[in-house]
Amino acid sequence: MKGFQFHLPTRIIFGPGTVAKTGEEAARLGSKACLIAAAGTMRQQGYLEIVARSLMESGVPCEIFDEVQSNPDTDTVERGAEFARRTGCDLTIGLGGGSAVDAAKAIAAAAGLNRPILDLMRDGMPSRGYPCIALPTTAGTGAEATHISVLTIVESKRKEALRSPYNFPATAIIDPALTLSLPPHYTASTGLDALTHAIEAYTSRTAQPYADVCACKAMELVARHLRRAVYCGDDLEARTGMALASNLAGIAISHAGTAAAHGVGMTVGGVCNLDHGVVVGLALPVAMEFNLPTCPEKFAEIARLMGEKTSGLSTRQTAELAIRAVRTLLVDLGLPTRLSELGVTVEVLPLLIEDTRTQRVWLNNPRPVTEARMKSFLSELL
Repeated sequence: MKGFQFHLPTRIIFGPGTVAKTGEEAARLGSKACLIAAAGTMRQQGYLEIVARSLMESGVPCEIFDEVQSNPDTDTVERGAEFARRTGCDLTIGLGGGSAVDAAKAIAAAAGLNRPILDLMRDGMPSRGYPCIALPTTAGTGAEATHISVLTIVESKRKEALRSPYNFPATAIIDPALTLSLPPHYTASTGLDALTHAIEAYTSRTAQPYADVCACKAMELVARHLRRAVYCGDDLEARTGMALASNLAGIAISHAGTAAAHGVGMTVGGVCNLDHGVVVGLALPVAMEFNLPTCPEKFAEIARLMGEKTSGLSTRQTAELAIRAVRTLLVDLGLPTRLSELGVTVEVLPLLIEDTRTQRVWLNNPRPVTEARMKSFLSELL
């Protein structure tokens, strides 16, 4: 067994109704909060008001920065950091999906360290910035449990990441009730992101025992709960199962990383500004097919965790059922299986190829990936 490390400095508070604990946690971490949210949606759904009320009841004033877009960019982070400093905040709260949570972590870093976010992405974080509380309202990215903030660099239309052990949120408050209003499409796409995290962490070059435990449980929970969460959105049990799956998968990737499907996802998301979960989800079965020969035993275990009938089958036959299970899930959820369904055309292929060969996650793929194979991956997905 290879040596490994496991480090999770984030305090996790989990369960329906736990959003009410936000004020109590904020009072423990700071004196004034910058509440960071997706543009419009959190206000419309009343979640901003719920969190602001909890803060007020605990004596923590807050300022609201609800300008975060899907696929947040470095310009937004700079505006948020300047806003937090100017209004005297010493704590950030990310309310929303992975975009809002990633932005809140990055804004906490840039504001607290008083450094441009691009410098921190290039040079790393020398120490902690402001503390951050993550309040996810989707079940997929697991951003509340990772040390990564994925950001689009505006000038190059390229997704890169701030990675640092100092970038973990101080606290993650995971209230599954906050996901009840998530529409079916986003429930499906974020759920596929969680499944992709779990499968890629479990089969990656840097897989390790603690991450494996989290990844396997996440896969089991997704198989059991995602279809119900999509088609019976008010099913709190299914929403709770998916919230836990997302968190566990986030813990897994924070220690074992991602691989080929995320190489595609980072590239296509940055160049074409498309939904991350949809892209990694459609890339996942193609990546699994390529990787299967390197770890058939693990793929066989994935098939079992996904609920496939495996009695009497060889390891290879069982492993192939894992790919079938993912393809079936995509169809059942009504998600695209080709990039062309998202409007990506062959004309953009040269840009995608240029970007994807520089994405570091390919290095973590269990099977070595040549530049030619990267190109064929993208071509196969069109």
